[in-house]
Amino acid sequence: KKTVKDIPKLEQHEVNVVAKFYRDGKKEFRVVLCRVDELPDFNGDDQGNFIIDKIRNAKENMVKEDKLSKTGGERLVSDLINDYLFGKVPEKKDAWSIQQILKFWDKELGNIILEELTAVQITAAKKLLKDKAPKTQNNYVSALSSCFNYGVKNLHWLNNNPVKEVAKEEVDNKVERYLSDEERKRFLEGLEKSESPTLKVLGHFGLATGCRLSEAEGLKWEHIDFEKDIISFKGAKRKRICRPVPRENKVTKKKELVYDRNVIQSGLKNGSKAKVMSLKNLGPLRGLLLEHKMKSTTDLVFPHNVRTAWKTLLRNCEIKNFRMHDLRHTCASYLVQAGVELLKVAAHLGHKNIQSTLRYAHLSPKVTEETGEAVAARIYG
Repeated sequence: KKTVKDIPKLEQHEVNVVAKFYRDGKKEFRVVLCRVDELPDFNGDDQGNFIIDKIRNAKENMVKEDKLSKTGGERLVSDLINDYLFGKVPEKKDAWSIQQILKFWDKELGNIILEELTAVQITAAKKLLKDKAPKTQNNYVSALSSCFNYGVKNLHWLNNNPVKEVAKEEVDNKVERYLSDEERKRFLEGLEKSESPTLKVLGHFGLATGCRLSEAEGLKWEHIDFEKDIISFKGAKRKRICRPVPRENKVTKKKELVYDRNVIQSGLKNGSKAKVMSLKNLGPLRGLLLEHKMKSTTDLVFPHNVRTAWKTLLRNCEIKNFRMHDLRHTCASYLVQAGVELLKVAAHLGHKNIQSTLRYAHLSPKVTEETGEAVAARIYG
């Protein structure tokens, strides 16, 4: 019942700060942001910023509820993540991992208007990952950066990528965990006692070849030529492979990615089509494989899940903090410590990039012997 003339007479608690929102050029919404007495007693600029924050929050909620059309300035980070998830992620080999990472960012940053997201906000959210390994934290940042690059280059929703301004963690790639001589002795004794039909051979196989577990699980008997003593690694087992076309969830009516589980895919993790390794000079491995083949009833060399048997083995051997992938590290470490050239180690492991092999360089006494001899010759003649 008040009029314009009454305004000077009103108390602060009787006056609302109201925002007007428009859709398609038509005034449609009036939203009460706060009462005048709730405004902080700041100077004009700070008070204005307080109101702008209120407007931003109201706009985010209305965009989420589809009350406002999502123009360039009103799209949320969640919109970009969703578009990237269904438009690009299915093409990637590690689609499942990327999807889990994007869920984290969507939860922490999803409701922020896309063009207003800053590196400061991303860094603040990243601090919630402090308990994860530095490399894992960097993977989270890289996945979000790829998402924003998609928004800049493919969707043209943005002019720049704010994630590029976020600092990454320093990563120490030196490998320290491998079986000591004493641990290896207990490990091999434990393999002999294992009740698993696969673990004994797989343990020896991992130590001797240094292959990735996925490559061992993708190995078929047709890939092992016992006459020529050659193993041809041609595929790898993938826990999840994303189908290119999403489907609609019958309950939520929303799109979702679909995954096929435990698929053997041609090609290796490093991008190579195949890797060939000689069976000669690998100790008892050839005989173990032949014995294993006689008992086999499948075309796969290692068809069984050995996760439970592996945990039992480590417990019985009193070996702690050791993963199956560390068999690969152990093989590489032994090669380097024996003085094998890094390029040959790279060939044995199937490293496509020598940088991966350099992780083991600090374990080689031969390197410093040669460099020490060179510098001493120059100094002392």
